[in-house]
Amino acid sequence: MLLNKKGGLMMICISRLQEYTITPAQMNLLFKSRIIWRDIATWLRAYLVYVFLNSDPELKQAVIDNLNSLPKAFGNVLRIYFGDVAADEYTVLLSNYIKILTSLTDAIKNGDTNAIDEYTNQLYQNINERVNFLSTVNPFWEKNTVSNFINNYTKMTIDEIYTFSNKNYKRNIDLFKGILTYADSMGDYIADGLLKYLTYSSREPRIPE
Repeated sequence: MLLNKKGGLMMICISRLQEYTITPAQMNLLFKSRIIWRDIATWLRAYLVYVFLNSDPELKQAVIDNLNSLPKAFGNVLRIYFGDVAADEYTVLLSNYIKILTSLTDAIKNGDTNAIDEYTNQLYQNINERVNFLSTVNPFWEKNTVSNFINNYTKMTIDEIYTFSNKNYKRNIDLFKGILTYADSMGDYIADGLLKYLTYSSREPRIPE
């Protein structure tokens, strides 16, 4: 069952669903595509705690392992819809995005301005590549909309890193709450684009195992 925005996926009109039979496995994939940005925000938050609050070193590897698992999970969703080549390409791009964010976090912690500038440039280059990829592979992901979502999410995340660095924890908490809310909106848009592709595309998706 599709839920409204507060409960899950944004409401999709019944007439569209009638044009394509949505299986439970396909609905599960749509849900996974929806929560990817919230998962990134949550595990990156844990990484910030490790870096800036000098947490137990064992936490770092556990957090990195979970962060590194997310691109593959989302890539496997894309694999069902767009094939292996597209899925593998985007998995690499998203993996690099997460690695750059963690490297930027380390640079900010160390006050390394040259590294901060370099990683920031790499980050926005990566975003441009991902925006072009997503808007090309699926016509229901409009380029400007995707660009605004990912750029705004990234700017909020960078602000979150700096507030941790500056020990402005009240502002930091507010930013994190805002990121989670924004991640839900991004997830709704991504999942809705997949559902539209599933409904209207002449290409038959693979059947999830």
